[in-house]
Amino acid sequence: MRQSLFIRRWDGNPPVVRCANFALPSSCGIASLVMFTIRPIRDSDLEAIKDFTDKEIGHGYYSNDELKSIFRRSQKDGQMCSLLLEDTESNVRGIRISYPPGQWEHGKGVALKSELWPHDQKDTAYFQSLFIASNSQGKGFGQQLSQKALLILREVGAKGVVCHAWKESPNNSSIRYLEKIGFKPVAEHKQYWRDVNYNCTLCKAPPCLCTAVEMYLDLQGEQ
Repeated sequence: MRQSLFIRRWDGNPPVVRCANFALPSSCGIASLVMFTIRPIRDSDLEAIKDFTDKEIGHGYYSNDELKSIFRRSQKDGQMCSLLLEDTESNVRGIRISYPPGQWEHGKGVALKSELWPHDQKDTAYFQSLFIASNSQGKGFGQQLSQKALLILREVGAKGVVCHAWKESPNNSSIRYLEKIGFKPVAEHKQYWRDVNYNCTLCKAPPCLCTAVEMYLDLQGEQ
């Protein structure tokens, strides 16, 4: 039996969330408690994020220089739009990379169908990447990270958010979680990550032949 308790703090700053994950092993009958924190990423996190993405996504998916660029482009009006999930030992357990409007041109690939969106690109934010450590999946952390990011993106003026979901994700998890928070598919792009020189966890050696599903969330349509 496993339960999660989310304790939220909101004081006008980017949201910080304390997540208590209770594991109740049947063998001992005693509950063990693991605490997690969701917070904005910091410049000092970049080395740990590089190690995390090499392990969980594929070696070389992000370079050090690219992570520095991500850190810069994730900010607007004093707000950091990219978030990190960490445990009590400051280990990275997940990341939600998000770009506010005006801070991005495309994702890891270049394919976009902006003519199918309800809002212009200048008013649209971008969900770059969401990754949760394999041993922390299935506990709702991905949706928590994304919901907190959406709060911030609304504050910096985003009218919508676009992303590229991994069609071949296990159990269609990438698309299913996005649909749960309101994203709708608008297009598919075959071999979207082909020009990214990394070892895909599915395709192994480059090039990655996976398909991206472009999905859009109309934030004004929710109102």
